[in-house]
Amino acid sequence: MVQVHVVTRENAAQYAKELDSYFRWRHLIYVEERGWEDLRREDGLERDQFDTSAAVHLIAMIGPDVVGGSRMIRMSEPTLLSEVYPRLVQRGTVPRDHETIEWTRMFVTPACRTGHGEKSVAGALFCAVMEYCLAIGATRVGGVMETFWLPRWQRFGWTTQALGLPEEIAGSMTLAAFMDVNRKSLDGVRDATGWTQPVLVWGMEPGDAHATALTLLAS
Repeated sequence: MVQVHVVTRENAAQYAKELDSYFRWRHLIYVEERGWEDLRREDGLERDQFDTSAAVHLIAMIGPDVVGGSRMIRMSEPTLLSEVYPRLVQRGTVPRDHETIEWTRMFVTPACRTGHGEKSVAGALFCAVMEYCLAIGATRVGGVMETFWLPRWQRFGWTTQALGLPEEIAGSMTLAAFMDVNRKSLDGVRDATGWTQPVLVWGMEPGDAHATALTLLAS
C-alpha cells in the first residue's frame, strides 16, 4: 500500500531518515540517471536553492521505504520558474500568488515504475498532488515541466494552460504550464489511476484544518 506523506517545516524533524533517502533518490535519478551534472554533490544528496523551509515534500512510501516524491512551493516564494526560467513565460507574467503552486522534482524509484497500470506509485503521487493542493486552497499547480507530461494530464481530464512555447532544456522539450485545481481534477486523476481514496498522510491531530479538508475529499 502506497502512502504519500506531507513533509513540512513543522514535521521535518520526524522525517529525518525519510528525507535523507528522498534526497539521495533525487541525486540518483536526476544526476546519475538523467545526467543533470549541475546538480551533482559530493554528499550524494540532490538539494538546490529552492529546498528551503518554504518547500513541502510529498514523499511516497511503501512500508518504511521511500519509493517516490514531489516538491511543492507556493509561487509567492522564490521558485524554479520565477528565478531560473522566467523566460518560459511569454503569455502574461510569472505567477506570484499564494494560491498557485509550483510542482517540481517528481520521481518514482526504478523498481516501482510500473507504467500506466492502476494503483501505481506514480498514480498515487499524481493523486497526492491534487489532494494536497485542494486541501490548502490552491487554485493552480504546475510550473516548469517537460512536454511529455501533457498527454498524461489530458488523460486525467486536467485543464492545462501553457504560458509560452516549449524550449529544449537539459535534452528535453520544456515549457511553463499550470493545471486547474478543483474537485473535477481530483476525480479525474482518481478514476484514471485507481486510487479512489485519499493517499495523503499528514501526521496531524484530528480536528486540524488540513485533516478536516481531507475528510471532505474522501466523501
